[in-house]
Amino acid sequence: MNEDLDLDRLAEEPLDAEDARALATLRSIVAASDPVPSGLAERSKFAMTVAALEAEVAQITRAGAETAGVRTTTYDRAQTITFSSAHLSAMITIEPVDGGRARISGWVSADGPTAVELRERSRTQTTETDADGRFRFTTVERGLVHLVLRRLDLPDSRPVITPAIEI
Repeated sequence: MNEDLDLDRLAEEPLDAEDARALATLRSIVAASDPVPSGLAERSKFAMTVAALEAEVAQITRAGAETAGVRTTTYDRAQTITFSSAHLSAMITIEPVDGGRARISGWVSADGPTAVELRERSRTQTTETDADGRFRFTTVERGLVHLVLRRLDLPDSRPVITPAIEI
């Protein structure tokens, strides 16, 4: 009976250095035996963003023809990607700037002005299409990104979100 009282008393006390060491050991054991899959956080954020926006999801309709249907352990980054949804399509061209950054130029097929939001790991950039539907992001960090497109002339329309792509 005294042991139960001692355990209850210990459980009510704040965490101390010994607790922190035990938790750190447990964390390292779990990380070694069952690591978090690469990219899980980014994919989870993307899935939650889509659900929160109740967005229309665009599909990738065309990537570089040189990599279509080829399976290999190495890959080339696609330079041009086209996304399509029921209400618009967008084409982007990716141009390397340096080892850690790229430039994205794009075109949206909407009949009116469109806000284009680029979501990166650590920031979000926003621009609007010009009269010809063109847009540009001059400095984009390498890594997973996706676009959110919103028609400015149709404020009640659902946003269109692209799948995450590796820049």
